[in-house]
Amino acid sequence: MNSWKGLGPGLTVALAIACAAPATSATYRHGGVTGNDVAADLRAMGQTATVGADSTGDPKIDAAFSVDKTNIDYQIYFYGCTKGRCTAIQYHVAFDGDVTKIDAWNKSYRFARAYASDATTIHLEYDVDLEKGANSDAVKNSAERFKAVMVQGVTFLSADSK
Repeated sequence: MNSWKGLGPGLTVALAIACAAPATSATYRHGGVTGNDVAADLRAMGQTATVGADSTGDPKIDAAFSVDKTNIDYQIYFYGCTKGRCTAIQYHVAFDGDVTKIDAWNKSYRFARAYASDATTIHLEYDVDLEKGANSDAVKNSAERFKAVMVQGVTFLSADSK
């Protein structure tokens, strides 16, 4: 579970700086991406990314980035996989929050959906379709968007916010 306590008002500026990526782009063919493709893109952004496998043998990435000395861990799951190349990815993060705010989040924000797995644990998920091909810039953009969505979600769904 992530600890979001202590993230200050400099979060937006820190995220903008952390999201800046060099202008090199690899093209991924039709049929999707591999776990190594996505992990390389995350590493190029300064994140950590370890490729493993989920319970069905599809790739799974455990990733993290730092904001204001806080390490933010999340996962990327892969779907529609054939011979290691997958047509979709799903970003996922879990954190403690106010589960009574989930319906309001889902009605107000379009890029990620939220759900609760117990009385305090909230999950945010963001899906990306890569079946018809993509490039590393598109993957990096989706990772940047998910980072922003995570910050919005934690802020909105926090037990401390009103």
